Amino acid sequence: MRFLFFSYLCFLYLAPHAQSRYTTRQLLNGRYKNDSSYIYSLPFVTGKKVFLIQGYETIFSHKGERSLDFKIRKGTTICAARAGVVTAVRQDSDKGGLKPENLADGNYIIILHADSSTAWYWHLKKNGVLVQEGDSVQEGQPIGLSGNTGFSAFPHLHFEVQGRDAAGHYTRLATRFYTQHGVIYLSPYRFYRTRR
Repeated sequence: MRFLFFSYLCFLYLAPHAQSRYTTRQLLNGRYKNDSSYIYSLPFVTGKKVFLIQGYETIFSHKGERSLDFKIRKGTTICAARAGVVTAVRQDSDKGGLKPENLADGNYIIILHADSSTAWYWHLKKNGVLVQEGDSVQEGQPIGLSGNTGFSAFPHLHFEVQGRDAAGHYTRLATRFYTQHGVIYLSPYRFYRTRR
């Protein structure tokens, strides 16, 4: 019985992050066929059409990192892409720009998931956080309003998931989403529509 329980724990811990062994190109091209990673909802209201301006490891500001930037209007409702508990928020900044000092100016929400990964939602508008630390949130629940704070050239949502990869290293993880095109990893310079 102990062995079965240990095996189950290993599956829960490793299965969602096994895809981290694959390059971004392999994930986007669907080369990883046995993907059991968690499937996220796009972090917007159902039916919302959004443009992905930057994807994983793109050259402007995501070089070497698996993060996503959705170009949206200021004040767009941001929803939880997955259920969890709010562990940190900031909403007192009204500063943004592309100077090094702007890196510390962003408003954000961090949500802890059941598998100990965390989702980070960045560049929210001043007083644009709709949740508090300690709140439990459901997938699809409104949590904030988009903005242009922090290291940001225009209003957008920076979204990333951090967690442990198959080797046990804490890193940014690639995430699959439910979209009108099915369950996929997102590619930059394309429109996607939220589906739940």
